[in-house]
Amino acid sequence: MGMFSRRNRPGIRVSYAPLGKDGDLDQTVTLQNTTDVGLRPVLRFTAVDQYGREMPNVEVGTVLGIDRGAVVAPPGQRAVDVLHFHGMGARNVRGVNIAVVDVQETALSEITAPVEALMVDMTEHATLDPEEFWGVGVVNRNEVPVSLKVTLVELEPPGAGGKDAPRQAVDAVTLTEPVELASESHDVVWLPDEVRGQFHAVLAHLDVAWAGPSEPEPPEPEAL
Repeated sequence: MGMFSRRNRPGIRVSYAPLGKDGDLDQTVTLQNTTDVGLRPVLRFTAVDQYGREMPNVEVGTVLGIDRGAVVAPPGQRAVDVLHFHGMGARNVRGVNIAVVDVQETALSEITAPVEALMVDMTEHATLDPEEFWGVGVVNRNEVPVSLKVTLVELEPPGAGGKDAPRQAVDAVTLTEPVELASESHDVVWLPDEVRGQFHAVLAHLDVAWAGPSEPEPPEPEAL
């Protein structure tokens, strides 16, 4: 499903893919930033069934937090997050309506190339096998250093939702410390022994400081 909002923003395209291609994760939402500035979106998702009807009993969550301003899309690039659905009828979700709640500009003009993260085995070769997933290979092709947040994603067993159904994320763990990469460099972050074989995918996105929306001051108690 596409983006449905009275607050569509020029230079932004948002799409949802229930099924990934060529080993990509299922249930992904992609924001394409076609502007010349970095953008920090806050998106709202509403699950819909095969007829496009909204499903009020289904809660939509995100792995990285694109629904709360935790993901940044550099100029001319995209930001990707993974959705998960919970509640009555969650297995009947066939799409989402997407609203752009807010977009903040971020100075990222020096980030001209996507950053990459992939699962690697003990010989530092790419792998899709969780049993061989020993580390995270990260690549920075930009001429400036970057700081990355790396998230490990656990998926439900294949076919858990039925034949040809999307495979949903059931758990995600973000590494405590961001990964610091020098300009035009790469590195491997090795996983602790206790988590090997547990996770099926890895996601990485730029770690850009943000205070978040200001919280209103609590009301003063009324005198009795």
